[in-house]
Amino acid sequence: MLAGCGFKPIYAISEGGAAPLNQRIVVGAIAAPEEVRPLLASALAERIVLQDGETAKYELTVNASEVAERLAVQIDATVTRYNYRLNANYSLLNLRTGKIISGKAKAVTSYNIVSSQYSTLFAERTAREKAARTLAEEIERDLLLQFLDNPGTDGDAASNSETDGPETTPEYTADLPPEPDDDTIYIIEDY
Repeated sequence: MLAGCGFKPIYAISEGGAAPLNQRIVVGAIAAPEEVRPLLASALAERIVLQDGETAKYELTVNASEVAERLAVQIDATVTRYNYRLNANYSLLNLRTGKIISGKAKAVTSYNIVSSQYSTLFAERTAREKAARTLAEEIERDLLLQFLDNPGTDGDAASNSETDGPETTPEYTADLPPEPDDDTIYIIEDY
């Protein structure tokens, strides 16, 4: 019924049974801090899976950094809550034309600092996992919108589009997108 009015959900499953991005993209290099890289790789792998027998039309590369900011500080200068943020630059290389679509994504979550060191470490780890999942969702959503807004980005021979979407560059010159920040966690002190 929705298709009759021109509405097409971005997460709709194709006739072949695959999710929209699963028919096109292979996840390539992920540059991120050591503790974040496997979490982000896993989160992207859950959302973007190349179907068996399919040939990738695009390669996704991601460069992520993390920042922890003091959010709640008691009168004795004890920090009780942190904001944890993942920032990422990503590039989507069209393997046929060599053109690149690039973008940025971010995810923010928080965690409490409590008297139990184990509980605090667990909360920090959980915040990292949640931020990685959210970042993967943001990247997926942004790519889906790119494909919907720019039908020529799918790289099919039937496409007569002159461009492969916004923010393209003619050559793929690097293995990874530029780093948004350093690979370390920064504690930002606001006094």
